[in-house]
Amino acid sequence: MDEDIKVTSDIDQDTVGNQDPSIEDPAKPSNDGTVLNETDLEIKEKITALEVQINESENRYLRLQADFTNFRRRVQKEKEDLLLSGNMELVKSLLPVMDSLEKAEEQGDAGTVQIFKQFTDILYKEGLAAVDALGKPFDPHFHQAIDQVECDKESGIIVDELRKGYTFKGVLIRPSVVRVAK
Repeated sequence: MDEDIKVTSDIDQDTVGNQDPSIEDPAKPSNDGTVLNETDLEIKEKITALEVQINESENRYLRLQADFTNFRRRVQKEKEDLLLSGNMELVKSLLPVMDSLEKAEEQGDAGTVQIFKQFTDILYKEGLAAVDALGKPFDPHFHQAIDQVECDKESGIIVDELRKGYTFKGVLIRPSVVRVAK
């Protein structure tokens, strides 16, 4: 067994003595004091380059992921806005029917009263809301004044509502047509 070790030791000595003479100084000290040859240095440089590449790829991936998330949110918002706009136009076109049913209800037709109630319940459930006008201060954002009248009320208070105004999901779709106290 000692011979095996000696033979191996002889081979190591022979290998060291038979190195390629074209390599001048294969051993260079590293930062931690160990000796690195050129192959080790090349591997270390490749590892560093690959780590930089990985970091760049991760950053690119995170930016793409953020861009995609923003894109998805923007598309969802546009879809909701488009749906709201379409529903708003439908409700707006139904308001004259609602006005007619309200006038018929005032005349006391029992069938019309039931139809009007069902119709308004559906529209209110979907987001329609009447603009509160009578007895309130005039607001040009929600009311359209067609006349000023002399009365005992404070100036700027709405005294008569000629046509109801409506909002749909918080957006004014038709202002109230009103008379205001002088």
